[in-house]
Parts: sequence; C-alpha cells; structure tokens
Amino acid sequence: MTELSWRSAGSLSECAKIHNVSHFGLQNPVSVPLPNYQSAVLADAQALRAHTGFKAARSTFARRYVSILRTNLPLIHMATDEIRLIVGAYVLSRHFAASPNDPPAGVTVADVQTFCTVHALAGHNRIGAMLNLLRQAGYLRQTKDLRDKRIKRLEATRAGITIAKQIITPYLQALAQLQRVDHAVRRVEIDDAFLGALARYCSNYFLMHGTLVDLVPEMRLFMARDAGFEILLKLIATEMPGEILKDRTVHFHYGAVADCFGVSRVHVRRLLEDAAEEGYVTLHAPGGRAIEIHGSLFELVDRFIALQMALFLQAVLYAGSKA
Repeated sequence: MTELSWRSAGSLSECAKIHNVSHFGLQNPVSVPLPNYQSAVLADAQALRAHTGFKAARSTFARRYVSILRTNLPLIHMATDEIRLIVGAYVLSRHFAASPNDPPAGVTVADVQTFCTVHALAGHNRIGAMLNLLRQAGYLRQTKDLRDKRIKRLEATRAGITIAKQIITPYLQALAQLQRVDHAVRRVEIDDAFLGALARYCSNYFLMHGTLVDLVPEMRLFMARDAGFEILLKLIATEMPGEILKDRTVHFHYGAVADCFGVSRVHVRRLLEDAAEEGYVTLHAPGGRAIEIHGSLFELVDRFIALQMALFLQAVLYAGSKA
C-alpha cells in the first residue's frame, strides 16, 4: 500500500481563523470556505481497511486501549468515550493555543459548556460535573483570568497531558503497523506541541464535520454507554487461552467484565442483550458463558476503528507539517 497523504482541501489556518471568530461554530458555514477534512479521512479509512495487516493492527489497538482505560476508571465513568474524546481534543487544542500574549486563546469553563451545548453533546450541568471530576482527578486545574477575575480558566496539568498521550498512543501504535508513522509514537511522548497539533486537527474536524459516530451511527449502541466502547473492544479481543470456545464463540463472563471496568453486571448484560437484538451476537448461555460473535460486529468495529485511525493519520501528517 502506498503512503497516504494529507489531502485537506484547505489549510487549518483557515479553520483556526473561523475558530477564533466563533469558538463554537455558530456562524453560517455557507458564508465561509471550509476545508474538507472528511474526504481525506474517508479515503484513508478505506485504504487502511484494505491493508493486509489491518485486522492485526485493530487487535493491537483494542488490547492496548482497554489496558489503558481499565487502569484509569474515573475517565470511563465521567463521560462516554465519544464525549471524552471530543471534549478532550477541544480542551487540549485550546490549552496549547494559549500564550501570555494572547490569554483569551485559552479555554474557560463557559467555553466548554457552550461548545458541548451547541454541538448537542451534553448539557451545561453534565459538562460542569465532568470538568469538576477532571479537576478532582488532577487532570485539570482552574486559574483566574488576569484581565477578568470572574472568568474561570482551565489548564491541563502534567497528569492530564500524560493521560491524553497514553490514550492517543494505542492509535498511533496501531497505525505504525500499517504506515510509516513510528516517529509519531516517539514524538508524542516527548513533544507537548506535537500533542497540541494532533488535538487541534481532531478538534477542527469535529467542529466542521461532527463526530465519527455520525458516519457509523450503529456504533451509538456502544458509544453512548458508560464503558460501552471498552466492553466492545474487550469482546472482540478475547484471544486469551480459555476464552475462545469454538470458532467465534467466546467465554465473556459478565461479572469479570463488570469488575474490569467498574460497572455493574446488569450494565454489561443489558449491553450484550441489546447487541444480540441487533444481530451482532448470539447469547448461547447465561452470564456470558458462551457468546457467538457474528461477522457483522467485526464489520462494524472495523469500519469505526478505521475511521478513528484515519483521523489520527491525518492529524499526524498535519502536525508533522507544522513542525
């Protein structure tokens, strides 16, 4: 497979100007020429899925991503995976845009609440509670605005930046199996500016085109629930001895999975029952003792993860061009 290229129809500087005029995408999009990031992401997702190593890369990602989140349970419980990624990208992009010469370029509590409300992600109260949990966990800190002490500004702490890097790394490691982006894995560990550029590209994509789940709406069955994405990834990555019973029938004990992600056994059971109703799995025994995974579930997961990987690939290419 040939190396994929950054195909944005416009520059991100154009998007940044739009973002500075209105942080929340409130202006009429018809009146401003917008870069089309989505066409590049869709093309790259198709190419990535066609790569002979894609399924192995997907399995690598699933195992490593789950291992990161299961050791950071507060992140799972404070928001769904979809909201966590979008809000995280927005906060980090604004955080790294801040400078002593341009304080308003940072992020405030009101910024995040308005952003989430306008884009129908969550209401003011829920986002306020999420930001409060992030502060309590030590991932964010609140500071006073030097120009207006009534404004509550937010800054990512070193712990917050570190966990963001840890969450992004499984995507980059999986990409490195398919594309020559090994440098991105190393660079994101040591270069905060590189992380900021990745976040800026992803945030601008979400601002212009909506979430990746909009392209695969069936994924909301999992993405709209606490730990839903993580439970799904653990299910498709059941490759440990004793878990595979035959073919695609696996042992997926609800109690053990619930303990792994800090949710209830009932929560896991209802998710799998709903997946069965949609035809993605067949439950052959109670308690998750025998779950047959159908090809349609792997197809769904592959479509979505390919889009996520394609978005990060474009972000890496963009961040590299700004170095």
